[in-house]
Amino acid sequence: MWASDPSTGFAFAADPTTGVNYAADPTTGVVYASDARGGVYAADPTTGTTYASDPTTGYVFASDAMGGLYAANPSAGTSFAADPTTGLLYAADPAGGFYAADPTTGTTIATDPSTGLIHAADALGGLYSADPTTGTTYAADPTTGVIYAADALGGVWAADPSTGTAFASDPTTGVVYASDASGAVYAADPSTGATYAADPTTGIVYAADPTTGAVYAADLTSGATCQIA
Repeated sequence: MWASDPSTGFAFAADPTTGVNYAADPTTGVVYASDARGGVYAADPTTGTTYASDPTTGYVFASDAMGGLYAANPSAGTSFAADPTTGLLYAADPAGGFYAADPTTGTTIATDPSTGLIHAADALGGLYSADPTTGTTYAADPTTGVIYAADALGGVWAADPSTGTAFASDPTTGVVYASDASGAVYAADPSTGATYAADPTTGIVYAADPTTGAVYAADLTSGATCQIA
């Protein structure tokens, strides 16, 4: 049975059999409904937006005219959204963490509100993270297993866990460093062309002079130095 309020123009209806109630707001055009379980619904014919609340879970749902879908869990503080234009799925937790997933490319993104770190993963299994506070970035290549890092000064590092080899570049001096699984350490100065190496087995340090081509060796244990080439 329908009834109307002459002061507001609201129209109401109730179905005693199902326990469903309806109301229409003549000012906004929004139509409301509630069911016997306590669920509340609303639809705005003007914008195509719809809303619903689930009394069992406490979830609040909405959809817009473009096909976007939204959900929020007030008890947990979690919210979700699907963007119909890009296909991206978004989520947020009560701690302030923000997440996004692109089903088309398989890319996922997450922000950690505790650390400020931003994490990402691609469809190949590559993992990335960035620290906006320090300007440091990290990356792991799933194809090679190499792990990369860069700091705010421009220093770049790489490590290959499969071989135990590590590399580093110093942006201040321009020197490039490397070490292998045996513990040997190497350095090269691109500005001068000089190279260095340290042998972990013998303790001998080697250096090459790009100007003369001479190679030198120093035994740190005995203190002896010599030109070997």
